Amino acid sequence: MSIVLALLFALPIWAQKPKSAEIKSYFGRPTIHVNGLPQTPSFYALTHAYGGRWSWEEVPARNIKNFCNIGIRLFQVDLYLEDIWYKNTGNLDIAKVQRQVRGVLDQCPDAGVVIRVHVNAPFWWNEANPDECTQYADGPVDKILKSGAPHNNEEHDIDRVLRASLASEKWKKESGEKLIELCQKLAKTPEGNAVMGMHLSGGIYGEWHYWGFINHDPDTGVAMTRYFRNWLKNKYKTTENLQKAWNNATFSLENAGVPDVAERLRTQDGMFKDPAQEQRVIDYFTAQQQVVAEDAIYFCRLAKQNWPRKLITGIFYGYLHMTFNRQTVGGHLFVKEILESPYIDYLAAPQTYWENTRKAGGSGISRGIIESTLLHGKLWLDEIDNGYLHPENNYDNIRFKERYDPVYEAILKRCGLLPLMRGIGYWYYDFGLQKGFGWWDNPQYLANIKVEKEVFDKRLQVPYQSEADVLYVWSQDVFYYLKSAWTPLSMNVLDHSTEQAMRAGVVGDHVYDFDLERVNLNRYKAVVFMNVYHLTDAQKQFIVSKVAQNNRTIVWNYLTGYSDGRTLNLDFVKHLTGIEMVRIELKKAPRVNFLSPAYSYKFDAEVAPLVEIKDANAQVLAQLDSTNQVMIARKKMPDYTSVFCALPLNGTTGFREIFRQAGCHIYNEQNDFTYANSGLLLLHTKDGGERILHLKNGQTVKISLQKASTTLFDATTGKVLLQ
Repeated sequence: MSIVLALLFALPIWAQKPKSAEIKSYFGRPTIHVNGLPQTPSFYALTHAYGGRWSWEEVPARNIKNFCNIGIRLFQVDLYLEDIWYKNTGNLDIAKVQRQVRGVLDQCPDAGVVIRVHVNAPFWWNEANPDECTQYADGPVDKILKSGAPHNNEEHDIDRVLRASLASEKWKKESGEKLIELCQKLAKTPEGNAVMGMHLSGGIYGEWHYWGFINHDPDTGVAMTRYFRNWLKNKYKTTENLQKAWNNATFSLENAGVPDVAERLRTQDGMFKDPAQEQRVIDYFTAQQQVVAEDAIYFCRLAKQNWPRKLITGIFYGYLHMTFNRQTVGGHLFVKEILESPYIDYLAAPQTYWENTRKAGGSGISRGIIESTLLHGKLWLDEIDNGYLHPENNYDNIRFKERYDPVYEAILKRCGLLPLMRGIGYWYYDFGLQKGFGWWDNPQYLANIKVEKEVFDKRLQVPYQSEADVLYVWSQDVFYYLKSAWTPLSMNVLDHSTEQAMRAGVVGDHVYDFDLERVNLNRYKAVVFMNVYHLTDAQKQFIVSKVAQNNRTIVWNYLTGYSDGRTLNLDFVKHLTGIEMVRIELKKAPRVNFLSPAYSYKFDAEVAPLVEIKDANAQVLAQLDSTNQVMIARKKMPDYTSVFCALPLNGTTGFREIFRQAGCHIYNEQNDFTYANSGLLLLHTKDGGERILHLKNGQTVKISLQKASTTLFDATTGKVLLQ
């Protein structure tokens, strides 16, 4: 045997040539390319949790093999710096990283691997560097809370835990150095050849939420205070400018501190903060948001710059839906800067946790604003982590229980088909491994996933084409000017009414307000400003001159443009909408009566500020219960139709009727989730029954649907493609 053959046979069976990966446009959508070849963005991922996170262990290995056998070639595994950066040691434990990647390759030799690298400081580092750690405005760090075995590394992230401040330069520098070491060493190993990407994770659950943000108020620590003062110096230059902006002579650039809880929660106008009085809090939240975005970009840049080949990098970011009414404290408000970064290739999030959206009959939509992500050439990846919806989650440690449920099967189909139709992708994140099996370790589920991927493999060269004629416009900046806690409108607009709109049988695209100029407005017959209560003068001018034109219907959902970033003024709303209104007070939870079709909806508490429409030239669409004060009205303008909602629009039938009057195409008159894109039509139903679908070419499709079913059609012929 020759020396060459001997060396060849000495290599492990999974040895492969080095993979390079990038995301670039392919037939109109951002697409993963591995060694130059486009890939359907369909991943399988092990969980981060103890009991299911190591690829070489028996149950994870079986499930990796399951997904490899059905054609999945993209995999993700979790890795914490905590796992490989030990106390009092100089070098990383690269062998453990190799073993994690090798475990995937042992089951799927030609796999491409993305490593989710959690760059949070190890727990021993936090204990050794207390001045670099987060402090909380609502109480001290709870030192009783411990992380790590037997708890998961992320066990207490939402509590007042000891964690390195996301403003700590020392943490950032030292963790960055370890990331560089990881990249440079791993890239030289055989296992490194299979690595095609890194998902850089930090903050709560690795999702770049600030520590403790759901119920607590970070960060008053030394590191954050230092960052905030430097941030103020860059913005204001002089103490005089600072004191003028804050309307307060107490503070200087040298002594400015982080606001306390009372200041953070204070509002002057119902749920709104007045910038003229609360700029100090607005500045702090802006600085906190900025430092998190800087961290994410920094670690992605280090990974790209220290990998010898093209490497895709991504982060959890861009959450809007289901952010627990705490967007300023721990949300993702610097999304524009993230989308514009050359160091970030994709954004990701779990599909929304809003219960009515996740369960059978719901839309299962992403938590982010997808069409804006695509406009910036970034891929979006949904995390499918809903196996707990399966009714048979229990086990007895001895006997395997066969896992199949037709209702969950329909949910799972919707979760996989919708992202691929929208021009994005997903990974299955398998918490089920903790309980002795995988969530999807079932022949029927695996067979469905296999068929779905094969359909979209064949459609990679079908050009992406939006079928939407409604455009939903969203804002992240608005949260700086809103109460950083629950209000009657917070989850109502972002989650509850959004889900109702998704079931109106009309297809919509979703973008941020800052992307309006990027959008081809010609395709939309209706534009809905969902939560855009803050607009700059330039944005308002663009809306008036470009959006409110061509006979479109513009839906102003509550007080669109109420703040310009300097003050609050109802005249801004009047001038923008062209509708007259006056302020009113209602000392109870409002109930709205929509007139035609007739139905009612109620908010959970008193809403303020509140206005009544007082415009004789406007057609009344909805009134306040018991007083008949006008809450929603339509007014025909010379170039467009203005629909103003003094209280946010709720109700699928109301959305459908307004869209019908706007001339939008209605595929389905029932309250199922219906979506179309690039020649495909998706219908997901909970109740089933007879349906008549109206295709855009004038044809109708009559079909009898089973309860809890998901069906994929050809949008031109109506032919059933998957059922």
